[in-house]
This record gives sequence, structure tokens and C-alpha cells, in this order.
Amino acid sequence: MRRFLPLLLLTLLCTCDRAEKSQGIREPDNQEFGESESREELPNVLFILTDDQGYGDLSMMGNDSIETPHMDALLQSGAFFDRFYVSPVCAPTRASFLSGLYAPRTGAVFVTRRRETMDDGILTLPEYLRHAGYRTGLFGKWHNGATFPYHPGGQGFEEFLGFTLGHFNDYFEGELVNERDEVVPFSGDLTEILTDTASHFMQQESSQPFFCMLTYQAPHTPVQVSNKHWDRVSQRGLTPYNTGIYAMIESIDEQIGRLLEELEQAGKLENTLIVFATDNGPNGDRYRAGLKGTKGQVDEGGVRVPFGIRFPGNHPANGRKISTPAAHIDLVPTLLELVDLPVPEELDGQSLLPLLLPEHPDTFNQERFIYAFKQGYDFTPYPGSMRDQNFLYVLRGPNEHELYQLDKDPGQRTDIMQTKQDWLKGLRSRGRDMAEAYATFAATVARPDLVAPPIDLDAAPGPIRLLAHEGEPRGKTHFMDKYGWANDFFVDLGSEGAYWPVETDEARSYRVKVRYHLEGNRARTLVLRTDKGNEVSVALPPARTTLIPVADRVKRKEVYPRRWAEVEVAGLSVSPGSRELSIASPGGEGLWVKEITLE
Repeated sequence: MRRFLPLLLLTLLCTCDRAEKSQGIREPDNQEFGESESREELPNVLFILTDDQGYGDLSMMGNDSIETPHMDALLQSGAFFDRFYVSPVCAPTRASFLSGLYAPRTGAVFVTRRRETMDDGILTLPEYLRHAGYRTGLFGKWHNGATFPYHPGGQGFEEFLGFTLGHFNDYFEGELVNERDEVVPFSGDLTEILTDTASHFMQQESSQPFFCMLTYQAPHTPVQVSNKHWDRVSQRGLTPYNTGIYAMIESIDEQIGRLLEELEQAGKLENTLIVFATDNGPNGDRYRAGLKGTKGQVDEGGVRVPFGIRFPGNHPANGRKISTPAAHIDLVPTLLELVDLPVPEELDGQSLLPLLLPEHPDTFNQERFIYAFKQGYDFTPYPGSMRDQNFLYVLRGPNEHELYQLDKDPGQRTDIMQTKQDWLKGLRSRGRDMAEAYATFAATVARPDLVAPPIDLDAAPGPIRLLAHEGEPRGKTHFMDKYGWANDFFVDLGSEGAYWPVETDEARSYRVKVRYHLEGNRARTLVLRTDKGNEVSVALPPARTTLIPVADRVKRKEVYPRRWAEVEVAGLSVSPGSRELSIASPGGEGLWVKEITLE
């Protein structure tokens, strides 16, 4: 059913004007960035990004177990890049799409624990486009920082409705946030709601062109999808997991078809450039068109994804298939050149327009390498890979070098570095040269000074939500899951407790809201303090939380959503120069803390 939830629509209408007034934007230097062409000549830009959809998760790739007519038509009617590369996991990919830089340069090296955060000193695509006169909106998943100034509302997006975490816990009910990080409850199909919200943004009457980034969570787990899509795919003989994943992809496909139809009827499509991509390889073992690797791996199957650009009208690039390797780092320079803004020299990417415009000077560097780094809690150069037109080099581990000739061996079946045939001696020499080039480049990209920044208490326009997985446990305190993925919580919070790194230059007093679970029949005291000696205590009555019923089709790996108990306490003072805000509770096991909110 095509509808807006009244609460969502009301929130959008009430907050977009406030965002313009309250959110600052870091403008490029006016002497460096001249004015672009007039607004009337600038195309609208719609960037659709799906989550965990691999290269083979389209029917146009020869996959006869899935039906994606709208995605296929979109990619085939535009310029389709058959060899397009991203990072092995989602947050680094998003940072590169937004910055034009390899993700380690931005600080986004992992997917949780603030290590997915992109540095706020890096100019983002929406910030560039706002300088060119665009209004900007993001609808869906962000995953490059949960608090200001790293929040989408602080990184160039005037309007936002979605979530900042690595994944959302329920596709049918929960709490999204807007550009001011205000909570917006929803009930309905998340994929449909995000489509509706993006459609509303793009159809607003305005003299400005729009940049709309629509970032679906699907087909990321948990595996939840409507009966309509599940029932159709379940007839194809797949595993329950792959049935759910394909059904989620087909749900996106239906929504994309509807969105494009609405834009066409509104007269918006005729001047809208559409970019489509996915953020990494498939989240499971399924059809990959013969490619080796899945999500999280640096092989072709882990980082090669569908990508296309459809230009308005009868553009000469539309309908072309381009085999030249390209990557996520190329989107920023491509769009900057398209709107006639200068491309900063320090970007890793290069504009793709020379490949797309026949009259464009042939300045594209066909000999460059494209890199992929296996991001983890800390950056290491391995596993890592790089590829050019014909060869793929993989650093599997320390002193574990592999080489594949992709034009003859796209499935990576023969490691040239391990073969002994004399006639491959020259190629093994090439592998050693590529290993040296990879090591040299990898040594330049790490920025440990940008990784896991403290939470800036001065930057938020409103309440500050300190989520458990944004903090660090101490002593016997731990996460429910080993790694502390998105939506996780502190378990068995004890006397050593947990903490959040913070920074502030101003003295403030906060009212604190605590979301928690406490087993047993006796109250516990929770102590909140800063490293400057400020402290406040609150009594937590026993409260055993309950699991929220979910519509999962298969057992999930992620934590399940819960209805948390809440208490509030006033009077937490935070002094200038504070570097840590901690919570602790003497008394043993049984206390879980989901988050605290500072108001």
C-alpha cells in the first residue's frame, strides 16, 4: 500500500526547515571552488545504494533464481560498469562513496564501536553539492557516525530519516531518527517507508536541484520480508536463508520500480541522473556468477558489485556496457565534474566522464590500480588486494602473495605465484612487482589518529544518545555478542562498568535517561561519573525486559530487540576538558544497559 505514516510525514514537514537554520556546513574555499553552472541546467541526482547485495544478485547476471526486472532495466538503460569495486564491508564503502578517498584515510576502518566513523574534517559529496546549489537528503542507512558532528545532519544532509547503525533490528517496527537525531517511531515496511520518504523529498517544489541518497537496509539481515515476496520466492527450491535474501531483494526491486514511476509522473525523472550500486559482496554463499569470495573478503566476489549511471534523456552513455575497472572512490570526482566544480587533487578517485562522453578528452588513467582492504578493528594491510585491467594481486597474510590473471581466470582458480611452469616466470615477476606496489600504497592510507573519535558533547543540536556499542566495557562487563555489533548492549555491568570517550569545552548539567534490564528482586545503584570527578547515582528497580516479537524468517545472528525499562536522574555535571563518561554498579551479575541519553 502506497502511504506515508502520518507521524513520519509530520516529522519531515516540521524538521526540514529547522535543519537549514541549525546545521552548519563546511564550505569548500570559495577561491578554490568557483560557481557551477546555473541551477536550471544542473541535473537532479538520485543515488540508490543497497546493502549486502552481491554481483550475482540480479537476474541480468544469469541468476535464474531471482527476478529483478526494475534493477535490470535501470542498469541496462544507463552506463553499466561491469567491473566496479567497493570495500569488503559496508561502512568503509559508504565512506569512500561519500569522500572520494579510500576508507582508511577517513577513519572508517570497521563496522562498529565508533570505528565506522568518518572524520568530520573530510568534505562529503552532499557538502560539495550544497555548494553547487543542491538541496540534500539521505533516507535509510548511514553507518558513518552515530553522534554529531559525524551524524548525517552534520555531514551535509539537510534532511535525513533513517538510522546511523550498521543494521536496523526490525524491518516492521522501531525508532528511526531525523537530521537532528530526534526519534521518529515507525510501524510498517521499512523498505517501503524509505522509498516513500525519498519520493516525498524529491517531489517537493523547489528552485534547487536535489541530491537524494536512498540507502536501503535490505537485503542485510535480519531476514524479514512480507508474505507476498516470501511466498513467491519460496517456490524456487532455495534454502530458507537464500529464499529470504532473494525475497528482500525483490522487495527492493518492486519499490525502485514504483519510485521511478512516481518520479516520471511528477515530471522529475526527465532531469534526474540515477546512480545505482551495492556496498559489498553477498552476505552468504549463493550465486556469484563464478566469482570467488563473499562479503568481508578481498577477492572479486567480495568487492565487485553492480554499478550503473543513467543520464537524463538520450545521453550517448546510456545503454553502454563499460569493462574498464572503476570504483567507489570515483563517484565524487565524477559528480563534481558533472556539475562543473573543480575536483580536488588529493582525492583517490578520478572522474568517469572520459569513459562516458565521446566528446570528452581521453584523460582517464587506464593503467591505475584499484585497491581493497579487509577492514577490521584495527587497520592492517592484509588481507588486501589490488587489480588493474588484467591482473589481481592478493596479500592474503604476511608473506602470503597470490596473483591471478582475471582476463583469463575471472574465478581465481589458478594462483600464478604458486605454479611452477617456466612459461609463467615472467608473470610471477609481475606478481612481485605488484606486491611491492601494494605495500608502498598501503603504507600511505592508514590514519589511526582518525579512528574511533571521542563523542563530542558540544556538537549535538539536542539530546545525545550514548549507545552501548559506541562505548567500551571494563572488567567482567561484556557485550551480549563478542564483538559488540550494532544494537548490542552491556551485559553484567559491575563495579568496573563501562565508559564512553567524550570531549567537551563547556560545562553542562544533564538529565540522564537510562535504558536497562535488571534481574532479581532487589534494586541496584547505578553510578554515572566523569574522569573530572563529577558523579550522580540513581536507583534501578528490578526490571526483567521482554523480547519484542519479530518476523524473522530464519534464526538471526544479531541480538534481538527488547522492551527496555527506563529511569531518569537529573544533575549529572560535566566539566570542561572531560574525557570520559562512565557507568558502574556494584552488585554482581544481572544488570544490562542498552544506552543512556543526555538531555
